[in-house]
Amino acid sequence: MVFLATAVRPARGPGDDALPRLAADCGASGVHFGGGDLGAAVASFATVARAGLVVGPPLLPLPERPLDARKRLPRLAAPDRDERAAAIALVTRGLADFAALGVGQALLDLGGVALAADRKAFRRAFSRREVESDGEGAQILAAARGERQARARETLDACQYALERLLREAERRAITLLLVPAATPWQTPSPREIELLVDQLAGGPLGYAWDPARLSVLCSLGLPLADDRLKRLADGAALAIENDAVGLETGYLPGLGEQDPRVAPLAAPAKAPRIVTGRPDSTPAEVAAAIARVSA
Repeated sequence: MVFLATAVRPARGPGDDALPRLAADCGASGVHFGGGDLGAAVASFATVARAGLVVGPPLLPLPERPLDARKRLPRLAAPDRDERAAAIALVTRGLADFAALGVGQALLDLGGVALAADRKAFRRAFSRREVESDGEGAQILAAARGERQARARETLDACQYALERLLREAERRAITLLLVPAATPWQTPSPREIELLVDQLAGGPLGYAWDPARLSVLCSLGLPLADDRLKRLADGAALAIENDAVGLETGYLPGLGEQDPRVAPLAAPAKAPRIVTGRPDSTPAEVAAAIARVSA
């Protein structure tokens, strides 16, 4: 099945059917809720059904209502236990709402990792091509990698804490939780952490998604990612997020960006659902071409 992500046509208000109509016209099977808030998603379920589509695996947590511009979502991987508890509560609420529709998978956003290394400065340096030398970008990336490695145990423990609690709820709801690979040191989980978590929590409803754009960014930054691990991630994926990258940015429709040469030949199993994601300025023709491309 192929699902079109809400990132392509974010809802502008209650009852907005722009995305369901576009998904139906372009041959998608359903809609993926990858942003917005839980209240808006629930309100859209009937609109999706009227278009003859199904609700696909969501990305959780979603806030219960639109977030104030000055606030952010609590992180499942946060070092603070209270923040993790707040994120777990949001995911639990989301699982209940989506399980009522028979949804059998849910993607998890474990949240960013707060590093002292300046992520915005790194992006600026990357755009000036100061990463492949001894310039500012290379120094920031090295500092970020060092700090991330030093906090690896703490980060992994926080992820495991949250997942252990969510897996009990997911099993009760007959939903498999799927991890999404990080693209930079400022994100989690890394491909290595994904494999560790799936191994440590074996027996629970836990898997992971194949995301070629994020993995392409990892490769372009020269971060450790062995070919055999890449192949394992592709072969074992329970779902594919079909998108391309442009520089450090991911979430471009397939065919509108690029993938690293090590990543492009690989793919999730043919039976795995596909989520096609893009940007709000994607044209209907581009969306139709992307869906046809991943459906072939």
